[in-house]
Amino acid sequence: TSKNILFSNNIIAEGLAESTHAKGEHSKGSLIHDNVSDIVIYRNLYTSNMERSPLFKGGVRGAVVNNFIYNPGQRAVQYNLQGLEWGDVEPATGQLDLVSNVMRGGPSTIEGLPMMMFGGEGDLSLYSAGNVAVDRWGAEAPTFGRYTVGNAGIVEASDPHMNLSALPLIAAG
Repeated sequence: TSKNILFSNNIIAEGLAESTHAKGEHSKGSLIHDNVSDIVIYRNLYTSNMERSPLFKGGVRGAVVNNFIYNPGQRAVQYNLQGLEWGDVEPATGQLDLVSNVMRGGPSTIEGLPMMMFGGEGDLSLYSAGNVAVDRWGAEAPTFGRYTVGNAGIVEASDPHMNLSALPLIAAG
Protein backbone atom coordinates (compact mmCIF):
# COMPACT_ATOMS: atom_id res chain seq x y z
CA THR A 1 0.00 0.00 0.00
CA SER A 2 1.23 3.48 -0.82
CA LYS A 3 2.56 5.68 1.98
CA ASN A 4 4.37 8.98 2.67
CA ILE A 5 2.94 11.00 -0.23
CA LEU A 6 2.69 14.76 -0.71
CA PHE A 7 0.29 15.81 -3.50
CA SER A 8 0.73 19.56 -3.80
CA ASN A 9 0.25 22.60 -6.05
CA ASN A 10 -1.88 20.88 -8.69
CA ILE A 11 -5.00 21.77 -10.64
CA ILE A 12 -7.49 18.90 -10.66
CA ALA A 13 -10.21 20.15 -12.96
CA GLU A 14 -13.08 19.24 -15.23
CA GLY A 15 -12.81 15.44 -15.23
CA LEU A 16 -14.35 14.06 -18.43
CA ALA A 17 -18.01 13.55 -17.61
CA GLU A 18 -19.20 11.52 -20.59
CA SER A 19 -16.11 9.80 -21.92
CA THR A 20 -15.62 6.04 -22.30
CA HIS A 21 -16.23 4.87 -18.72
CA ALA A 22 -18.61 1.90 -18.48
CA LYS A 23 -20.48 3.53 -15.59
CA GLY A 24 -21.36 6.61 -17.66
CA GLU A 25 -20.89 10.04 -16.08
CA HIS A 26 -17.45 9.94 -14.50
CA SER A 27 -16.17 13.45 -13.79
CA LYS A 28 -13.87 12.69 -10.86
CA GLY A 29 -10.97 14.35 -9.08
CA SER A 30 -8.62 12.26 -6.87
CA LEU A 31 -9.15 8.72 -5.52
CA ILE A 32 -7.00 7.74 -2.53
CA HIS A 33 -7.47 3.98 -2.24
CA ASP A 34 -7.95 1.77 0.83
CA ASN A 35 -5.25 1.78 3.53
CA VAL A 36 -2.99 4.42 1.97
CA SER A 37 -1.09 6.00 4.86
CA ASP A 38 0.46 9.38 5.53
CA ILE A 39 -0.79 11.17 2.42
CA VAL A 40 -1.12 14.96 2.42
CA ILE A 41 -3.29 16.71 -0.17
CA TYR A 42 -1.91 20.26 0.12
CA ARG A 43 -2.51 23.60 -1.67
CA ASN A 44 -4.38 22.25 -4.70
CA LEU A 45 -7.20 23.65 -6.78
CA TYR A 46 -10.09 21.25 -7.31
CA THR A 47 -12.59 22.70 -9.75
CA SER A 48 -15.65 21.48 -11.63
CA ASN A 49 -15.45 17.76 -10.85
CA MET A 50 -18.70 15.98 -9.92
CA GLU A 51 -17.00 13.99 -7.11
CA ARG A 52 -13.69 13.13 -5.44
CA SER A 53 -12.26 16.47 -4.43
CA PRO A 54 -10.70 14.19 -3.05
CA LEU A 55 -12.19 10.77 -2.05
CA PHE A 56 -10.45 8.82 0.72
CA LYS A 57 -11.38 5.15 0.92
CA GLY A 58 -11.41 2.80 3.91
CA GLY A 59 -8.65 2.86 6.48
CA VAL A 60 -6.78 5.77 4.89
CA ARG A 61 -4.64 8.00 7.10
CA GLY A 62 -4.19 11.42 5.55
CA ALA A 63 -4.67 15.16 5.56
CA VAL A 64 -6.45 17.61 3.27
CA VAL A 65 -4.86 21.01 3.94
CA ASN A 66 -5.15 24.50 2.35
CA ASN A 67 -7.03 23.40 -0.77
CA PHE A 68 -9.55 25.47 -2.73
CA ILE A 69 -12.52 23.44 -3.96
CA TYR A 70 -14.71 25.28 -6.47
CA ASN A 71 -17.95 24.09 -8.09
CA PRO A 72 -17.72 20.53 -6.70
CA GLY A 73 -20.89 19.15 -8.34
CA GLN A 74 -22.53 16.50 -6.14
CA ARG A 75 -19.68 15.79 -3.68
CA ALA A 76 -16.55 17.59 -2.51
CA VAL A 77 -14.28 15.84 0.08
CA GLN A 78 -15.41 12.25 0.71
CA TYR A 79 -14.63 9.26 2.94
CA ASN A 80 -16.11 5.83 2.22
CA LEU A 81 -15.24 2.29 3.24
CA GLN A 82 -17.22 -0.12 1.05
CA GLY A 83 -17.77 -3.32 3.01
CA LEU A 84 -18.25 -5.45 -0.11
CA GLU A 85 -14.68 -4.60 -1.17
CA TRP A 86 -13.28 -5.68 2.22
CA GLY A 87 -14.98 -9.11 2.32
CA ASP A 88 -14.36 -10.82 5.68
CA VAL A 89 -11.72 -8.28 6.76
CA GLU A 90 -12.82 -6.09 9.67
CA PRO A 91 -13.25 -2.43 8.59
CA ALA A 92 -10.37 -0.19 9.66
CA THR A 93 -11.05 3.24 11.12
CA GLY A 94 -9.79 5.94 8.79
CA GLN A 95 -7.93 9.00 10.07
CA LEU A 96 -8.37 12.33 8.32
CA ASP A 97 -7.22 15.85 9.11
CA LEU A 98 -9.31 18.47 7.29
CA VAL A 99 -7.55 21.80 7.88
CA SER A 100 -7.92 25.33 6.43
CA ASN A 101 -9.69 24.40 3.20
CA VAL A 102 -12.19 26.54 1.30
CA MET A 103 -15.15 25.17 -0.63
CA ARG A 104 -17.13 27.52 -2.85
CA GLY A 105 -20.21 26.27 -4.66
CA GLY A 106 -20.64 27.07 -8.33
CA PRO A 107 -23.17 26.64 -11.13
CA SER A 108 -22.93 22.80 -11.10
CA THR A 109 -22.95 22.40 -7.30
CA ILE A 110 -26.09 20.85 -5.83
CA GLU A 111 -27.93 23.00 -3.31
CA GLY A 112 -26.91 22.42 0.32
CA LEU A 113 -23.76 20.46 -0.53
CA PRO A 114 -21.51 19.91 2.52
CA MET A 115 -17.73 20.27 2.27
CA MET A 116 -17.16 16.77 3.67
CA MET A 117 -19.37 13.70 3.12
CA PHE A 118 -18.90 10.19 4.46
CA GLY A 119 -20.50 6.81 4.07
CA GLY A 120 -20.09 3.07 4.04
CA GLU A 121 -19.16 0.71 6.85
CA GLY A 122 -16.02 1.91 8.60
CA ASP A 123 -15.76 4.80 11.02
CA LEU A 124 -13.68 7.90 10.40
CA SER A 125 -11.63 9.65 13.07
CA LEU A 126 -11.77 13.26 11.87
CA TYR A 127 -9.84 16.33 12.97
CA SER A 128 -11.33 19.45 11.42
CA ALA A 129 -10.20 23.06 11.90
CA GLY A 130 -10.29 26.36 10.03
CA ASN A 131 -12.40 25.23 7.05
CA VAL A 132 -14.81 27.52 5.20
CA ALA A 133 -17.74 26.25 3.12
CA VAL A 134 -20.04 28.58 1.19
CA ASP A 135 -22.59 28.17 -1.57
CA ARG A 136 -22.31 29.89 -4.94
CA TRP A 137 -23.76 33.11 -3.50
CA GLY A 138 -21.45 33.21 -0.48
CA ALA A 139 -23.93 31.97 2.14
CA GLU A 140 -22.61 29.45 4.67
CA ALA A 141 -22.82 25.82 3.53
CA PRO A 142 -22.84 22.74 5.77
CA THR A 143 -19.51 21.24 6.75
CA PHE A 144 -20.53 17.56 7.10
CA GLY A 145 -23.07 15.17 5.58
CA ARG A 146 -23.73 11.52 4.69
CA TYR A 147 -24.16 10.08 1.20
CA THR A 148 -24.60 6.32 1.58
CA VAL A 149 -26.53 3.97 3.77
CA GLY A 150 -24.29 2.21 6.27
CA ASN A 151 -23.19 2.24 9.87
CA ALA A 152 -20.16 4.49 9.42
CA GLY A 153 -19.79 7.32 11.87
CA ILE A 154 -17.50 10.25 12.48
CA VAL A 155 -15.40 10.22 15.64
CA GLU A 156 -14.23 13.76 16.34
CA ALA A 157 -10.52 13.97 17.11
CA SER A 158 -9.30 16.78 19.36
CA ASP A 159 -5.82 16.83 17.78
CA PRO A 160 -4.50 16.22 14.26
CA HIS A 161 -3.54 12.63 13.42
CA MET A 162 -0.55 13.76 11.38
CA ASN A 163 2.23 16.20 12.17
CA LEU A 164 1.41 19.15 9.93
CA SER A 165 3.96 21.52 11.50
CA ALA A 166 6.23 21.48 8.43
CA LEU A 167 3.43 22.87 6.22
CA PRO A 168 2.99 26.64 6.06
CA LEU A 169 -0.71 26.94 6.88
CA ILE A 170 -2.82 29.80 5.62
CA ALA A 171 -5.91 30.36 7.73
CA ALA A 172 -9.06 29.89 5.64
CA GLY A 173 -11.25 32.09 7.82
